[in-house]
Amino acid sequence: MNCTGNDTRLLGSALENEEGKTVPDGIEVGAGHRTRAMTTALAVTGGISVVLAWLEFVLIRQQLAVGLWVIAAAAVAIVLVRVCSAGKPAALGTGLGGFVVVAQAAWLVTGIHALWVTTLTAATALGYFLLASAWAGRSEASTRRAATAIPADFAAAIALVVSASIVSTAASPAPLVRSLHAVGQSNSFEPDAETGTTMVDGARLTNDVEYGSTLPNSFLDIYIADDDPSVSRPTYITIHGGGWIVGDKTDGAPSSDSGGASWAGPMLDAGYNVVSVNYAFAPSYRFPTQTNQLGQAMQFLETNADTYGLDMSRVVLAGTSAGGHIVGNYATVQTNSDYARALGIEPTMDRSSLKAVVFESAALDVGRAGAPQSPSPSNGFFFDVAARNYLDTTDTALLAQANVIDNVTADFPPSFISDGNTGTFPDQAAELSAELDRVGVANRLNLYSKNEARLDHSFMSVDSQWTDEYSRLEIEFLGSIV
Repeated sequence: MNCTGNDTRLLGSALENEEGKTVPDGIEVGAGHRTRAMTTALAVTGGISVVLAWLEFVLIRQQLAVGLWVIAAAAVAIVLVRVCSAGKPAALGTGLGGFVVVAQAAWLVTGIHALWVTTLTAATALGYFLLASAWAGRSEASTRRAATAIPADFAAAIALVVSASIVSTAASPAPLVRSLHAVGQSNSFEPDAETGTTMVDGARLTNDVEYGSTLPNSFLDIYIADDDPSVSRPTYITIHGGGWIVGDKTDGAPSSDSGGASWAGPMLDAGYNVVSVNYAFAPSYRFPTQTNQLGQAMQFLETNADTYGLDMSRVVLAGTSAGGHIVGNYATVQTNSDYARALGIEPTMDRSSLKAVVFESAALDVGRAGAPQSPSPSNGFFFDVAARNYLDTTDTALLAQANVIDNVTADFPPSFISDGNTGTFPDQAAELSAELDRVGVANRLNLYSKNEARLDHSFMSVDSQWTDEYSRLEIEFLGSIV
C-alpha cells in the first residue's frame, strides 16, 4: 500500500487534490498523504512491539519464541516507517528498528544480560515511536478526537509507567524488592514478638529466640514435643522459603493463622523436636550470607542445647524452596572441605551430627530458578527476580559455586528429595538424586506424575492427601536414617 499521493491539502474530514477529487481521510506527509489504514498499521505494530517487550520480561521460559516475534515486529516496523515517513523520522524509525533486530538476535545467541536490557529498552522505544507517529497521523478533523484524546493520553501514561518499571527492573530488580520490604516483611534486628513460652497443639513453643546479633532476622522458634524437654529426641531444623526475599519461620507453622498444612505437626508426632529459623533477606544480604547465618543458628543451638532440651547430636536439616538451597549449601560446606575453602566459610557442626537433609521444592541450581518445569509465567517471573536479588546471575563462576547439585560429595548426608510437577523444579530434584546415587549417598526421590495429580511448587504446605503421603514417606525415610 502506498502512503503518498499527489500534492494534497487537509479539508474538513477529507482530503482533496488540486482537481477537487477526495482521497481517503489522513494527514499530509511531506508532499504526500498517509492513509487511515497505514496510520492504523503503525498504531497496531507499535502496540504489539510494546506488549512483546513486556512479555519478554515476564515470560522467562519463552525467551526464544518471544524474541523471534520481537524481531518480526521490528522488521514490519522498518517497512512501515520507510513507506509512511520521510526525512529524519524515517531515518530514526529505520535505525531504531534495525537496532532492535540486531540487539535481539545478539541476546538470543549470547544470553548476555546487558543485551537483554538493551533489547527491552530499544523494543519499547520503537513501539512508542510507532505509536507517536500514528497519533501524529490521525485526522485533525476527526469528530472522535475530543472523545478519545483523554482516554488515549491516560492509557499512554500508564503504559509509559509500566514500561519504565519493566526496563528498570530488568536492569536491577533490587529497587522493586526493597519497595516491597518497605511495606511488608523486611530485614529487622527486632523480633516480631517478645520471647515467651506457650503451648501449641500439645507442644511447648518458645518463640523469637535471638540466635545472633550481627545479621537481621536472627530469630528462631523452638517446639518441644509433648512439652517434655527431658526426653531425648532428634532435632528437625527447618528453613522457610520465599525466594530469599520474603517469608517467615511461622509460615505453615501450627502457631500461624495461614491455614496451610503444618510441617511441625507430623514431625512432632513422629518424635522430633522442631526448630524453625529466620534469616536475612536479599538484596541487602546476598549469597552466601544466609549460609553463614544458618551456621550461627547451629552454633547457638549447640551451645544452648541443654537450656532448651535439644539433642544436637541427631540433626535433620529441612528447607523449602529458597530454604532448600540454604540448607543444601550449608550441608555442602560441612561435608566438602574444598568447597568450604573456596566459599570462605568454616564448617560449624560435626558432620556425624548431621544425619539427613530434606529438600522440599528446593531451588538447587539458582541459575535456572526462572525456568521452572511446566510453564508458569508467574512463578518463573518471581523466581527469576528473587534469584537475581540473591546473587549475580550473570556471574557464571558464582552460579557454579551456588549450585548444590554440582558440589555434593560422597560425604553429603542422606537426603529426602521431593517436589511438585507444575511451576517448580522436579528436574533439579531428579538431578540431585542422580548425582547422590553416583557418589553413593543414600537418598529417596519423591516425585509425582501429572497423571496422578497436579502439584504446585511447595505443595507440601497445602493440606491434601498428597501432603499426608509426603509426610509419611519423609518420616519413613528419616526413621531408617536417624
